[in-house]
Amino acid sequence: MYSHHSHSLDYVAHGVDCLEDVVARANEMKMELFCLTEHMPRIDAKYLYPEETSDSAEDDLKTLQGKFDKFLEHASEVKARNLPTKIIIGVEVEGCDTNHIAYAKGLMEKNANVLQFCVGSQHHINGIPIDFDQGEWNRALAYSHNNLRLLARDYFEQQYKLICELKPLVLGHFDLFRLFCSKDIFFDSENGQLVSKSAPNAVSAASVSFTKKWDDIRLLAERNIRTVASYGGLMEINTSGLRKKLEDPYPGREFALLAKNIPGTRFVLSDDAHGVSHVGVCYDQALKYMDEILQLDELHFLVDNAGTLEVDSIKLADLKSSPFWQQYG
Repeated sequence: MYSHHSHSLDYVAHGVDCLEDVVARANEMKMELFCLTEHMPRIDAKYLYPEETSDSAEDDLKTLQGKFDKFLEHASEVKARNLPTKIIIGVEVEGCDTNHIAYAKGLMEKNANVLQFCVGSQHHINGIPIDFDQGEWNRALAYSHNNLRLLARDYFEQQYKLICELKPLVLGHFDLFRLFCSKDIFFDSENGQLVSKSAPNAVSAASVSFTKKWDDIRLLAERNIRTVASYGGLMEINTSGLRKKLEDPYPGREFALLAKNIPGTRFVLSDDAHGVSHVGVCYDQALKYMDEILQLDELHFLVDNAGTLEVDSIKLADLKSSPFWQQYG
């Protein structure tokens, strides 16, 4: 079993358990591959999260840089142990803005002796975090004129810049903007504008079909997925969506089925663990999702061949027969 995306309390403020314990759990579960991909340091104080701030923004940014430097050293030590669970070291990059994308490119080049790949992620829309809490998501919505269609459009446009500039090997949680699409917020199903529950054409954010009703959103999503496929990138099925009580992992089924039908799309699996209890979380549900909803023939994964990353695959039928699943009730 494999995870291509993980974090820990040592190196991210919203982590739950230390890196050693997270890796130990992956090893205990007999995972074949566990990728260590802490966040790159942000370089602008306006992108700091509340738990990262003190009285000095300059010190806060230095703290993030210091933690990342320690991560590179620590992860290298873990990898050198040659555990039964193979370790690949990467970084989750931030597509906050063009400055962060450029910084990420330089960071990858500077640390090429340690960082083997990056997970490309979009956590902000128009500079506002969309995965922190409902209040911030609502603020991002307000910036997009209280229009969910525009919010999704802004998200995919910024994601496209990240994809084109960095060409991340793994594209992380493709449709992260879905996280706070609450069943208690309603939009016009035709134009995407925020409306009351009783308004004509009102549909809850949790029930919106982004690709069937809004051709422009479908085309933007297709463009981004095709671009990833064009350079050999991988689409992440991320079970943190299930952990956070969404119906599906990321990407949700409408985007995942869209991706499946685009030539060259290859899926990898990640738990996006931030603690011990997150390792392999909801993988049993993800297997059902891949088998019954997406009807995938195979799942891909990374292999470290003497320092060179390669992409291999396993037939879903073979994956289903793995003794790994005996750990789930």
